[in-house]
Amino acid sequence: MIFPRKFSKKASLNLSIEAIVVVVIAFTVLGLGLGFVKNQFKSFSDTSTQVSSQIKDQILESMRSSGKKLSVDREVIMERGDSKAVNIGVVNTGTTTSKFGIKIVELKKQNTDGTPGLKTDMPNEVTFFYNDVVDKELSPTDGDVIPITITTTGSASGNYLYQAQVISAPVGSDCTLGTEASCIAYDSTTFFVKVS
Repeated sequence: MIFPRKFSKKASLNLSIEAIVVVVIAFTVLGLGLGFVKNQFKSFSDTSTQVSSQIKDQILESMRSSGKKLSVDREVIMERGDSKAVNIGVVNTGTTTSKFGIKIVELKKQNTDGTPGLKTDMPNEVTFFYNDVVDKELSPTDGDVIPITITTTGSASGNYLYQAQVISAPVGSDCTLGTEASCIAYDSTTFFVKVS
C-alpha cells in the first residue's frame, strides 16, 4: 500500500525563499550588466566627441598658421557603396562678423581606364549631404568646420573632380546656395573623390 506523501510547510517556505533569492540575484546581475553596457557606450561617445574636437582643432590651427580661408582633403578614397564623413574648414579672414556656407559643384569624371566619363552620371553615382544654408556665423579670425557626408553607389567607379565653394553673406541677410544678391563667393578649391 502506498501512502500519499505529505508536504511540509517548512519545505514549501524554503522553496519560496530560494526562489525569491534567485530572482533578487538575477535582477542584481542584470542591473550591473546594464550599468556596465551603459558606461561603455558613454565612454565610446565621449571618446568620439573628443576625437572630433581634436580633428577640428587641428584643421583650424593648420589653417590659421598657413593663412588659408578654406581647408578640404585634396583626395577622398572610397569603395563602391561606401559612405564617409569629411570636414571642410572655414576661417573668417575679414574684419566683420559674417555668415558662411558651402556648395559642392561637379566638374568632371574620369573612368577607371583613363577615358573621360559623363558629367551627367556624377550626381547619380556620388552624392553629398550637407547643410546648404549660409548660416554659420563667424567673427573675425574665428573658424569652424562644416561636416559633409559623401556616399557612393554600387555603380560608381573612377575619379570624380569637385569644387568646394564657400559662400559668405553679411549677418542678417538671407542667402542659400549663392542665389541671393547678398551672397559673395568667399573662396573655393578642388578635390577628388576616388572610387575603386
